[in-house]
Amino acid sequence: MPNPHIPWPPHIGDRVGIKGSRLRGTVERIEGQGDAQRFTLSIFAPATADAGSTFELEQAARAARTTYLLGELEPYS
Repeated sequence: MPNPHIPWPPHIGDRVGIKGSRLRGTVERIEGQGDAQRFTLSIFAPATADAGSTFELEQAARAARTTYLLGELEPYS
């Protein structure tokens, strides 16, 4: 259930999660309208206590694409 305190859809500067991954992003640009709306993100890996997991997430963040549809994103608090 979405948190009612997190604005959705996101705006420029908002942090979001990428569904199906543990990666996060900050919205840098929004293009289009409605279902065709695309969000360009600056991707980052969240901090973890496990060094191995952190390394894997950092590698995944470097390889991740940067443009997503709204349905591929989720609120991040």
